[in-house]
Amino acid sequence: MKAVGISEIWLVLISLLGAPPVGITLPNQPEPDPAAEAARFQAVTGHLDPGGPVYAYLSVDQDLSVIAEFVKSYMDDLRPLVRDVPEINIPEILRVTGLDAVSALGVSSVRSGDGFRNKTYIHAPNDRRGLLLLLGEKPRPFESLKLAPSGADFVLEQDLNLKTFYDSMIEAAKVQMGEQGKTVVQSALKLPPSTPFSREKLMADLDTRLTVVIDADPTQMVEIPKGNGMKVNKFSGAVLIDGLGWIADELTKVFEPKQRQGSHFKIIRNANWVGLRVVFAERKQKAMAELGWDTAIFAHHVPSGKLVLATGKKFADQLFAAKTGIGQDPEFLKAMKDLPTEGTALTYASPVFFSSLRNIFETLIADMDGDHNKDDRFMATTLLDLFLPKNARCEGGVTTSTKEGILTISNSAHSHKTSLTTGLASPLAIGVISFMGAVKPREEVHAEELDTQEVIRQAEDLLREEKAKLESLND
Repeated sequence: MKAVGISEIWLVLISLLGAPPVGITLPNQPEPDPAAEAARFQAVTGHLDPGGPVYAYLSVDQDLSVIAEFVKSYMDDLRPLVRDVPEINIPEILRVTGLDAVSALGVSSVRSGDGFRNKTYIHAPNDRRGLLLLLGEKPRPFESLKLAPSGADFVLEQDLNLKTFYDSMIEAAKVQMGEQGKTVVQSALKLPPSTPFSREKLMADLDTRLTVVIDADPTQMVEIPKGNGMKVNKFSGAVLIDGLGWIADELTKVFEPKQRQGSHFKIIRNANWVGLRVVFAERKQKAMAELGWDTAIFAHHVPSGKLVLATGKKFADQLFAAKTGIGQDPEFLKAMKDLPTEGTALTYASPVFFSSLRNIFETLIADMDGDHNKDDRFMATTLLDLFLPKNARCEGGVTTSTKEGILTISNSAHSHKTSLTTGLASPLAIGVISFMGAVKPREEVHAEELDTQEVIRQAEDLLREEKAKLESLND
């Protein structure tokens, strides 16, 4: 047995006593202003709920600007010594993106019924701009409450101020490379000459709202085409984009003269719809019909002006028909209890949505057959039970703009503490483990029989083999 050295003893002592009190002290930090900090604390915590497992305030006032100046100064000093150090005006780009306007953050979680009410607040009281406006500026009523039918299983409604994002990109390019940079970005974003509409017309309507509605049938399972036997709950869905319905009009004008027998599309033109319905090849028609996607459309809903991509025309018609909307659904009302009725974003997921996801991952895990995948199956199943349990409850959230910031409130089975401590372990991790287990039966490496260098060498060999396998799959 190896003797314990003095270095190991010191490591144990340090780990027991905690890390030494050292950190990074940035130069040119602003003088502290206790009154301003106290006011900022009150402004942030006024949006939070005390008394739960999570209650946190973080002041970042001018921190990003100070860090940006420090990095710029460091790179300027490094440039004479090291070749190819890029000349990036980080402070100015930070200003253009608007991130320098963030002065504090706050999060809280409190018990609410059988779950938690979680809040996240971004405090940006001065000159909110750039990326801080990307996901909406002014709260408004949620249209999806009437669009989505009662019983829908996933609803997303999100403001998108893409014009702001475009303007930020242009200004950042100008900051970095002058007028030439601005021209380069504008040229890169030009539409092809064959496009039936101008970039200017598209830019004029880039401030929009995205809505996604998915309605799954928990009683029917259908096989995914080319999915190696994988089955999912049969579902209908639609993506709606405000103000861009004219795109379908223009594309229809292009394709309509070319329509003929055997085409892959059919023209739709009536009082409510202008657009294209997909016509699948005979060998795919049966599979699409089983999925319910054999009448998928890309069309302009004329009365609303929305651009609609839907799995079927019947479902698209249902969205705009008189009906009982999701806003009156008991499960939805439970998920959205006491949340704002107006905002810039809304998300809702039903228990059926979570169980459908679970079915997909269970299929992936089941495909990991063989003793060599035993450990991976155990890990994937454990993560699945943690994050997508069989009795997963409905969840909902709303984001809204306040006078001085951005507030997100959600009702969830999990608190922010759970999200923060287990952020790396997620359904994505389950999928990665499942996929890797299915891709390659691995040979066990018995580390106790090898020296350290041999273990490292074999690990590197395994990584190279995995990479080669993945590349061959992509090919």
